[in-house]
Amino acid sequence: MSPRLLAHVGVAVATLLCALFAFWPGLDNGFWGSDFHFLERAAAAEIDAAVLVQSWAEPFQRPLSQLAFYSEYALWGLDSHAFLLTHVLLHAFNSTLLFALLRGPVGPQGAAGAAILFALGFGFYGETVLRIADLAHLFGTTFVLATGIIALRAQLERTPRLRLVATLLAASFFLTALLAHEGAIMALVMFGGLMWPHRRSISSVTRKMTLLVAIAIVWLGAQVVRGIGVAELLTQADTWLEGPWRVLRLAALSVVPIASDSVPEPGGSLLQRFLQLVDQMRPILGLLLVAGASVWFWRGAGAVRWLLAAWLGFLVALGLLQPPGSTAQLADAYLPAAFFCGAVAHGFRLLWMRATPGRRVLLGLTFVVALHAGVVRVHTYELLADARGRSLESWRRLQELQSQPRREAPGTPQLEREGVSQKSAPIETFDPEGSVPQRVS
Repeated sequence: MSPRLLAHVGVAVATLLCALFAFWPGLDNGFWGSDFHFLERAAAAEIDAAVLVQSWAEPFQRPLSQLAFYSEYALWGLDSHAFLLTHVLLHAFNSTLLFALLRGPVGPQGAAGAAILFALGFGFYGETVLRIADLAHLFGTTFVLATGIIALRAQLERTPRLRLVATLLAASFFLTALLAHEGAIMALVMFGGLMWPHRRSISSVTRKMTLLVAIAIVWLGAQVVRGIGVAELLTQADTWLEGPWRVLRLAALSVVPIASDSVPEPGGSLLQRFLQLVDQMRPILGLLLVAGASVWFWRGAGAVRWLLAAWLGFLVALGLLQPPGSTAQLADAYLPAAFFCGAVAHGFRLLWMRATPGRRVLLGLTFVVALHAGVVRVHTYELLADARGRSLESWRRLQELQSQPRREAPGTPQLEREGVSQKSAPIETFDPEGSVPQRVS
């Protein structure tokens, strides 16, 4: 086994262990909130396949993510453990892809650090992984990172035929990313910055970027013609008025990823009042953060500029492309957080290389404390999500889904024909005193 392949295998194992360590306690959280909307749409798609091409999250068009969610539902039924474990594994896979993407621009040490930070939930703290309704963020990130890896190979391949094959493959993956999540459109900034340092000529990069831009224009044009999706948002004045504030809030969420409704505390607690103040100040914090990133961009090297440009590009996409009146959520920080983790890991490595032994000890302690705070935040969110998943409303909606008959298939057992699916979650009864669904064996 070559050293390069061995490094990839080692990072894959490390990110898997880190992801399981961070998110394993949340695998029994169950379904809650918007999860049920997607489960109901998947159940409807079993009866009418046309539901798969409808918009499940208005006004966005995410047919590939919807198909992936429907496939999960067909496999797991109402088994929330299987859903969440699948998403944790997909998150670990994304962390491995991040290492493969960043290894060239920032080096293997910085790329490995970014992958570990990302696997542990640094920057978004798990809301995307532990909410099955946020599969589109996970799935879109997978194809964005994969497209970046293939686009770089398109520049590095030695023969014209291999470069052409890699270019066409990158274009198909980019289209897939757009069909999974609309935020992938700003990956064009990341692709250009990634290929430019490895250009054989200006025209070599221009040809590849022209193909990718053409795909984005066709995708956007199809929505403009139909007046749906992103086109519907971009034609509303509120998108451009509220968008910059959402971008700044999303930038602040990358650094302080906690909100007043994200801790299981009484409403009048000192902590919640403090977090409410932080929520109100997020645009100011985001402005300071963007200003600092701009200074680092101006004074930094090529790798720093690429990471910060990609981070800011995805912030703009996910900040602008929101329905009017909505606010940026932690789940929206998932894709930008990948490159934010890369910038943090690369910056930490630069400080480490220039620091004295005494300062390295302080840097190491700071790094450990930050990781510990991140994992504690993940586990705190898991406690809150578990409480919401066991609420009366969640229990009622789960019972409604369990009572719906699944589509019959050849050889369907009598139990399923009577409306009880063997893939459904165990039957539960609600305990009014404890307000916790109790499983019946």
